[in-house]
Amino acid sequence: MNSKEFKSGQIIFRQGDSELCMYAIQLGRVGIYSAYGTPEEKQIAELSSGEIIGERGLLERVPRSATAVALDDGTLLVEIREGNLMEYFLKEPEKLLLLMRDLSGRLHEINDKLAGVCRKIYESENA
Repeated sequence: MNSKEFKSGQIIFRQGDSELCMYAIQLGRVGIYSAYGTPEEKQIAELSSGEIIGERGLLERVPRSATAVALDDGTLLVEIREGNLMEYFLKEPEKLLLLMRDLSGRLHEINDKLAGVCRKIYESENA
């Protein structure tokens, strides 16, 4: 596993990139953006030490859904690739639980939004 250091404003990965890796934030903060660098730019999240970014690129093998940007000088990330994924989680098993909780939370949020949309459609059709 390689450690990489980033300066404030430095791009870690771009929306649409295809990389089979994720990163564990060791120091600093990372901003996650949609449409980064355009007038439609929106910060989706701000993550910090102990959190993982880019997991979809590795786990689902899909292009990046957002752009990750270092928000602090000296932001330190550990690059985790498929070949060392098991090693990483064996060294830090609590990180696997945190990742599972994060993914479960995202799924719950999406399900709630979908249920709300379905409810509105049902109500408008039966009004």
